[in-house]
Amino acid sequence: MTRKKLLTKSEVVEAINQWIVEHGLPPTVEELRQVLKVGSKRTVLRYLNWLQDEGDIDRWPGARGLRLKRHLGIGAQTRRVPLVGEATAGALMLAEENREGWVQLPAQYLTPASAKHFLLRVKGDSMNKAKVEGGKIENGDLVVVEQRSSANLGEIIVALVDGEATIKRLVKGDGYYILKPESTKSYSPIILAEDFQVQGVVKRVLKKGAFLLDDND
Repeated sequence: MTRKKLLTKSEVVEAINQWIVEHGLPPTVEELRQVLKVGSKRTVLRYLNWLQDEGDIDRWPGARGLRLKRHLGIGAQTRRVPLVGEATAGALMLAEENREGWVQLPAQYLTPASAKHFLLRVKGDSMNKAKVEGGKIENGDLVVVEQRSSANLGEIIVALVDGEATIKRLVKGDGYYILKPESTKSYSPIILAEDFQVQGVVKRVLKKGAFLLDDND
């Protein structure tokens, strides 16, 4: 009987990362067992112990007590970008310890090259008529955001309003700003003076289920 091929470290890390990107939380041991297609939870725990010993993950008690600490890149033509949370789900946590996972993206998606970028998961359909680089911003998608503290009028931005992140188009009124929804449903615009913070500008949409994930050595 032929023994099943052992998984590489990169295959296990990629499986964890993909689960986090698609579900917004770490997998349980059983969920990871199903994704990896191995026969027992004991096998999964051996892989997790290996990754922990190598410094690739943190673990703590609890069914989902797991966090990726690092992800190995694959060269100059791609860059790894952190996934930092959801729009409308609270303040963005851009610090490294709060990142949910990593997605490996083509470098041409991330311009200018000198800028910092992050990914945000779209929650809701308040911008599902808006397009960026031909892609509609729909519930469950990821958006690539250039991290900036200012934006030009007409750009689709990530703004922090009353402690929550929201994706809207920036419009200027007479002495005020408008964060304008673009939806097939009825959403009210957000009218503000200057009491909001620009977190970045949306540059591209990655459709749900078609994310480009890290491919490690």
